[in-house]
Amino acid sequence: MKGNRILMLQENLKEFKRQEKPTRDKSNFSEGASFREIEEEIGRISNRIVDEDVFIVEILDFFFNRNISENQISDELREIAAECLFYAIKEINTNLIPFPPDEKPSVSWLTSEIVQNGYHELRKKNAFLGFKSQVGLKFKDDFETALLNSKISAAPKTMAQSMSSAKTALVVFMENTGALPFQWENSVGKLVQEGLEKIIDYVSEEFVKWLNKFKEAKGKKYQEVIILEDGKATYENLKVTLIDLSQKGYIIDVFTLAHGNASSFSGYQGISISDRDLQNIRNSYGSPLPLRVVYMMNCVGSGLNDDWLYVGAKAVAGSIRNNYIPEPMMSKFWQNWLRGDTFESAVKTAYNDSVKLITHTISNIKVIWPIPGVVIKAALEPHINRLLVDSEPKIEGNASLRIDSVSLVSGKSLSLTGRYSKAKYDTGEHVLAGLVSAFPVTPTYNIPIKGVDFTYAELIAMGDFYEDYDKMAKASASELVKLKALIDKSKRYYEGKLKGSPVGANPEDSDWQQATSGRYLKLAEDNFAHFAPSNSTYIASFSSAKPNHKSEWEKYHGQAISIMRKGMDSSAINDALVVNGFGDHFLTDAFAAGHLFNKDEISNYFKMLVLNSSGKINKQGEEMFGKIASKSFKGKLKDEFSKHETVDRLGGVWRPNINSADRFTKLLIGIMEQEPDIMGKTMVVKLIHDALNNYSGGISVTNNMGNKWQLRGDAKLDEKNLEAMRKAVVQSINNLSDALNDSSPASMFFKKVWDYTPQPTAASVTIIKNLIRNYTNPARQEIVDGAVQLLQKNYQSLLDELIKRNILKKA
Repeated sequence: MKGNRILMLQENLKEFKRQEKPTRDKSNFSEGASFREIEEEIGRISNRIVDEDVFIVEILDFFFNRNISENQISDELREIAAECLFYAIKEINTNLIPFPPDEKPSVSWLTSEIVQNGYHELRKKNAFLGFKSQVGLKFKDDFETALLNSKISAAPKTMAQSMSSAKTALVVFMENTGALPFQWENSVGKLVQEGLEKIIDYVSEEFVKWLNKFKEAKGKKYQEVIILEDGKATYENLKVTLIDLSQKGYIIDVFTLAHGNASSFSGYQGISISDRDLQNIRNSYGSPLPLRVVYMMNCVGSGLNDDWLYVGAKAVAGSIRNNYIPEPMMSKFWQNWLRGDTFESAVKTAYNDSVKLITHTISNIKVIWPIPGVVIKAALEPHINRLLVDSEPKIEGNASLRIDSVSLVSGKSLSLTGRYSKAKYDTGEHVLAGLVSAFPVTPTYNIPIKGVDFTYAELIAMGDFYEDYDKMAKASASELVKLKALIDKSKRYYEGKLKGSPVGANPEDSDWQQATSGRYLKLAEDNFAHFAPSNSTYIASFSSAKPNHKSEWEKYHGQAISIMRKGMDSSAINDALVVNGFGDHFLTDAFAAGHLFNKDEISNYFKMLVLNSSGKINKQGEEMFGKIASKSFKGKLKDEFSKHETVDRLGGVWRPNINSADRFTKLLIGIMEQEPDIMGKTMVVKLIHDALNNYSGGISVTNNMGNKWQLRGDAKLDEKNLEAMRKAVVQSINNLSDALNDSSPASMFFKKVWDYTPQPTAASVTIIKNLIRNYTNPARQEIVDGAVQLLQKNYQSLLDELIKRNILKKA
């Protein structure tokens, strides 16, 4: 097909022959142009311009550096090529290419002779080079998605063939069309807000465009696409839609674009949809809904991760704090998801590409907006890294799912209860250990982090809320404020308790969970670094490679000493104290009776005793779980589990109810085989911890300083234990100033502190060995009785997790 200019001239020629008066192209002919002039012009252009799609390939290749073929060109790609060139000529302000009518670029305008000629002239002059990357960045998402769509439409396999085994639906809940968080300029300034809004507006697709792309997915990747926007964006509509699709047998993906916080997101007119509202969707349906992935753009969306998993989602992602880049992140995720990336890759790549795009645009903003760009860049640069870090999504569940995945397997770890592995001193007890005086620290000496003042004692508590020091250092001021308030509440509670009368209520797990955007219980479950180093005296032939409280403390204490030795100003001192305070959390963990063993060793040892080399239950393990089930399957546990059946059909025919001790046995064995760490690192560790924590009179210990006392555990702190802990903390702080004048290796300073830590006496070593034997050996009655007590007490947590995992459902 020749260029549009030839077609127009040929029509003029036909008109001339009919009327002997051609319709003239005013851009190329003067009044009174003859038949011969038109005929000559046709011949001249026929030799100079190329086919429309050849020229379009040339345009796309130039701006996107992608070698695509003519047979891949679709109407969508043609329109993108036109938009790219129009955008470019506006930027370079040339008169070689006329603007399209009404400044609306069309394919006919793009492929006209004057545009083709003008483009080639400008290319010769290198006129586009300064704007090529700018154009490519702006239209990259449009181009990639259009290219993907062209491949989909050209594929020989029809939708009916590709989706014959399952029906899929997309539900998009849209309240704020990708807007930035409400009133966030209060924390960074209005100029920063306006600057980032300009940047995001520049790099993002128009809202209507990617809204249409959701709709266009119907018939290609989804059999049903439902968009709940404006007045339809209500909780009731969301609930009805999800339940209706579930009843019709659809596998559902959910995208939310709304304002929100850690426990809710907004619907129409700002009406809140809470975590409890989400949970009620599943409760109304009676079992987990067949949700595949949930991708959230609402602020602190990760706070709702667990709730969506409870509803039935197999993979979820939401921002760790405020989400400042809902666009371009949403459109980039959509592009990645459409092309078949795993959920994890689609989410992470969308975030990383968005960060790169925004930072690149800021660095080149003077080219984009020469005058206001200087002001915007100056305003944004001090803040942009923190805003982008806050926007990072947290992924949970089976992140390997793809858009064509029809097997809904959850990747969430099964846990009987969030407190099973919480074998540690409680928050307020850690704080009390740090209320010391050791220059320059006093009980009231404040150290600022992100503008939030913390005492050294409060810093010691932070090890339970962050995976490492770096993550604490990157935390938002708003999160730090919430944590400080809860830490102070816990401190006051334990101050009163130590005197015989607790003050107020100690914060619940749910309070810490909300303050940390949902990560607290997961950190508690994986807290290997809060337990003792490996000890072959307790378990022979096992040595854990995971960190322990001694190695973690030494790591941070060594860093703090290095900071002090590099500089002696107030900034260096405070920097060293923050690192050291975070590390002293692990030092004080060493003073809890429930930490006198290595958690990883216990878990692996127990698995070795009850599983064979293929990971299947052995005879001893089978007998143990039979005894546990027989004794625990009664009362409320029996009543509740009997109301449920397995999701999978036995032999593909029927779903057995969990209405007998025998079936409960099979269920427990299945958990052990599929999630062995649940029984090892949670249940068994919990049993040993509680036995040490509640040992009559405490565990006898001594230290290298010659002190002897009875060690106790969490929620049981007494004056004797507190005195021992504070001596170690004082030495840890003193080491920082001592290291300035003493060049001894760090190991010498480590010993000065560790000499204060408790070591079990010979009698206590025997006690600990016996407790480990009793609660890991499947033939022992102690592990059976202990497990029965835990199940009877925490059966609802186990049942909820099994429903969430889509293992059980209501009968």
